[in-house]
Amino acid sequence: MFKIRLEGFLAHPVLTSLLVADVGILMFLPIVRPPVLLSIVLIAGLIYLSMFFGATFATPRPNDAAGSA
Repeated sequence: MFKIRLEGFLAHPVLTSLLVADVGILMFLPIVRPPVLLSIVLIAGLIYLSMFFGATFATPRPNDAAGSA
């Protein structure tokens, strides 16, 4: 099962703050109506950060059991 580990976020504080800020900005973008280029850059950043943290959480930790469900 997929578990979000807090130490994964704490190990990368700058990327974590970018992820939180990006999600916050994108939630309120329909109110402001920014330029299309800015929206594309923000969505691309969100995809990158999601993939980065997904890859860090997908790597097994040394103390995890290999066959545990």
